[in-house]
Amino acid sequence: MLFWLFLGCATTPLSIQGGGAMPELERTLAELAAKERVPGLSACISRDGEVLWCGAFGDADRESGRAVTEDTPFLVASVSKTVVGIAALDAVEEGWVTLDAPINDILPLDITHPSGGPDITLRHLLAHTSGIVDDWDALEEGYTDGDSSVSLADFVEGHFQSADPWGPEPAGVLAEYSNTGSALAAYVIEVAAGVPFDDLCDQRIFGPLGMDHTGWHLADVVDPAMPYQWGGGEFTAHGQYGFPDYPNGQLRSTPRDLARLLAVVTGDDTAVLDPASVEELRRPQFPQIDSDQAVAWYYWNLHDDRLFGHNGGEEGASAEIGVAEDGVGFTIAMNGEGRRNTLPKIERLLLEAAREAR
Repeated sequence: MLFWLFLGCATTPLSIQGGGAMPELERTLAELAAKERVPGLSACISRDGEVLWCGAFGDADRESGRAVTEDTPFLVASVSKTVVGIAALDAVEEGWVTLDAPINDILPLDITHPSGGPDITLRHLLAHTSGIVDDWDALEEGYTDGDSSVSLADFVEGHFQSADPWGPEPAGVLAEYSNTGSALAAYVIEVAAGVPFDDLCDQRIFGPLGMDHTGWHLADVVDPAMPYQWGGGEFTAHGQYGFPDYPNGQLRSTPRDLARLLAVVTGDDTAVLDPASVEELRRPQFPQIDSDQAVAWYYWNLHDDRLFGHNGGEEGASAEIGVAEDGVGFTIAMNGEGRRNTLPKIERLLLEAAREAR
C-alpha cells in the first residue's frame, strides 16, 4: 500500500485503496488530492459501458479513521439531477407523463408564473427554462441534520405558497439553472406514477442497474463519507445533512454505481431506457436558448473533448459524471470541495488513463 501525506496534516496519511491496475494513475490522483485539500476521493473510468478501473483514496471519516473504499457512498450533490432526467424519460415510456403536457394537468396544486405566459411543462423544468428560480433564503431554511422529515409533496406545496420562486420571464424564454425546478420535476413524476419518487428510483433505476450502494436518504446507505470543509489549516466536519427538496442534490452514491448511469446514456445498458428515450435525453431541448442543455444532463467542453454529464457541489462535497464522444467516461466523488479547478484536473487524468488503456 502506498501513502501520501496531506500538506499540513502529516499525522493523517492519504492511503490508496484501489485495485492496483493503474498504479501511475493512483499515485498521481493521491498526490493531487493531497495538494487540493481533499480528505477522501473515489473515482472510476469506463469505456462503452464497461468499468475499466476504480480507485479509492483517503479518509471517509477522519475522526474514526475510516478509509474510503470503492463501496463508500458520497454525497454527489447536483449529479443527483441525472437520475431525475432518467426517471422522467422512464415515466414517459410508461405513459405516466409527457414532456410537453402542462404540469398543472398532473399536480394537485396550481403552479403558474405570475406574468402568465405558456404553461410550464416537464420539458421546461428539466431544461431549466421554466421561469422558476432558487429562493435561497427559503431553501437554506430546509437544511437539517440528518434526513429531513418534510416530504417532497409538503416541500413543494409550502415553497410555492411562501417563497419567491419566480424569475423575471415566464417559461420558455430564459435558461436559468434551478434546483427548485428539478425538485418540482421529480414531484411531477411522483404524482403521475402514484409512487414516492425515492421508492420509484429504487424500483426502476437503482435496482435494475445494480446500484447497490446508492440511495436518496441516509437511511438508505451504509457508512457514507463525512463532508468536510478546509479552513484555518484544518478540516472541519459538516456532519451528515439533508433537505426536503432532495431530488435536486441529496443522492449518495459511489463512482462505480454512477458508472451504471453512464452506461444508460451511452446506450450500453438498456435495462432502464430504450434507444429512443436515450436519444431524447441527450438532445438539447431548447437550443435557441441553451444549446448545451439536454434533459437534466448537459454538454460542456474540456480542452478538445465534448463531454456529456453533470457536475455537483454542496457543502463538503463535490462530484462529476461525464462521458466523451468516443465512449470514454469518468465518475468522481469527493468529501471536500477542493479548489476551483480540482475536478477538471481529475477529469483530464481519468480520460487520459482510459485512452491509454485501449
